Amino acid sequence: MKLDDLRGQWALVTGASSGIGHEYCVQLASRGVNLILVARRKTRLDDIARELERDSGIRTVVIVQDLGTPEAPDLIRARVNDAGIGIRLLVNNAAFGHWGRFEDSSSANYQAMLHANVCSLVGLTRVFLPDLERAAPSAVVNVASAAAYQPVPYMAVYAASKAFVMNFSLALFGELSSRGILVQTLVPGATESEFDQVAGAYPSAITSRGIPAEVVRDSLLALERETPVALNARGTFKQRLFAGLFSPRFVIGEVEKMFRPPAGRS
Repeated sequence: MKLDDLRGQWALVTGASSGIGHEYCVQLASRGVNLILVARRKTRLDDIARELERDSGIRTVVIVQDLGTPEAPDLIRARVNDAGIGIRLLVNNAAFGHWGRFEDSSSANYQAMLHANVCSLVGLTRVFLPDLERAAPSAVVNVASAAAYQPVPYMAVYAASKAFVMNFSLALFGELSSRGILVQTLVPGATESEFDQVAGAYPSAITSRGIPAEVVRDSLLALERETPVALNARGTFKQRLFAGLFSPRFVIGEVEKMFRPPAGRS
């Protein structure tokens, strides 16, 4: 998978309106890759698309879609079909989370989270698999998280969803690489984005954030090296070693201290 070979080809990026998704659009556009931008905010997507077309001379398609709904993958597939486009790179980036006690968020919010983080990711990978196989060598990037490496109290559903993404993506790497489709699991650390604001983040043991440009740079470098996991998060070896050496009770207890809501937070 050589990025220069993607010039003039199409990539679809979810969560394209901010953070890591927006940065994928910027860096791919700079390499001449045409873009399908998917997110919920039409005005923001339109502004980004115009800027990318002006600065990089690429073509864009904007699809306004909430990925937290069951029908999202089929609706996106239909829009891409209508545009007569075949994609060669799929970036499943869109996701959201919730910081705080499990009961502080509604069942409807958790269902939408699982649809966005898990079901739509699986659905998009499935509905675009024929395109990717025809265009091989091609690639899928599924954005996981360092939270996938152990249970995270006070982010229980989000962390579990990212554990799914990691295992699903690694399994597909084993299935699809022989057919010319590279499935990359991207593991970013805490990154500057709108995620914390949407998730209701509060002061915790996570005191620093990386920048999206570095996350995407590491992902694209790993694509060219054809590695199954692109690690941007720091300290994941120690994190995995810690989870493997000590008892689940001890590990969960230590992580709970890191993410416990501050006193007085409801």
